[in-house]
Amino acid sequence: MDEATFHAFYETTAGNLRGYIRSMLLSGNTADMSLVDDLLQESYFRLMNGRLSQEMEPAHRKNYLYRIATNLVRDHRRSRRMEPLPEDPPESIAPHSGDVSHDLNTAFGHLKPREREMLWMAYVEGFDHREIAATLRVRAASVRPMLFRARAKFADILRRRGMDRE
Repeated sequence: MDEATFHAFYETTAGNLRGYIRSMLLSGNTADMSLVDDLLQESYFRLMNGRLSQEMEPAHRKNYLYRIATNLVRDHRRSRRMEPLPEDPPESIAPHSGDVSHDLNTAFGHLKPREREMLWMAYVEGFDHREIAATLRVRAASVRPMLFRARAKFADILRRRGMDRE
């Protein structure tokens, strides 16, 4: 990949990938932004040093980049022995504050990392089920029910926070 192609690819993917990594590292409603930036940089570095990425179509390259970022976040969690997020959100979820971005980040932080990954890829990146399956290394047939459960859990969290559509 030449420099101009890389710059164009970076410009179209960096913002969303940074948000994705940030959402995967949420602890409560905050993430260490220097760690987010380090993992973002490492993701592109590994992509550029990989032999496979040089021959990939742009859509496949993007999926591969997200797989790299997902693995880096998982490796970081393992190395830090981060406490797993609770299975279910606490019963007493604080009501929304009026700052929608803050409230959504807080609600997103109550999801398991896999649920956050799937929702981000499906609804922010627009990945189809096959792409999500390849990136997260799950069976394609598993994506639909997993995504359904993640969406239902997120909706429940939003309802508990008083952020439902009513």
